Amino acid sequence: MHHTAYRCRDAEQTRWFYEDVLGFKLAAAMIFDEEPGASKQREYMHLFFQTGDGNFIAFFDVPDNVEEKMFIARHGFDQHIAFEVDSMEQLKAWRRHINTMGRPCFGPIDHGFVHSIYMYDPNGVQVELTVKDTNYDAILEEDGAKAHATLKAWTERTRPGKLKRLDAHMLDQRGIDMSKADFSKVKQEGAQK
Repeated sequence: MHHTAYRCRDAEQTRWFYEDVLGFKLAAAMIFDEEPGASKQREYMHLFFQTGDGNFIAFFDVPDNVEEKMFIARHGFDQHIAFEVDSMEQLKAWRRHINTMGRPCFGPIDHGFVHSIYMYDPNGVQVELTVKDTNYDAILEEDGAKAHATLKAWTERTRPGKLKRLDAHMLDQRGIDMSKADFSKVKQEGAQK
């Protein structure tokens, strides 16, 4: 992975959280005047923070295309990003530091194979810091050996309920020929917003 990207309310507020609170290096703050792929004039900033593993988390600050509803905190099932720390002591120290910096942080939560703390960034993105359990490798090896069978049983058990709530064609998109897809509507809708 090179980076994952999100929209932000404010570039400086986002910098404070990711650089001052979490300690990531602000690697780039680029200003552009045209929306990529849309040939539309729109000034925005693209921020990149380098994480401990050398990858990046990035943000778009788009002042003329921003509304508060874009930043409603989502449930962790819907969207979160996790960063790994080296030890349980480090995890607990991070929790103390984050709370001291004025960000509510909860945990650690024992997930069996990892232990995690959680908080929200200023943009409503749930951020997780996690440390591997001492039995992490054995747990994943055991689970990996039966992962396909577990997934098959899960799909068979849960598909009927999903078919009551979701469009059937959206539950299996394999084999769709996207080479003939018409993305013009997507661009038009994006341009109207």
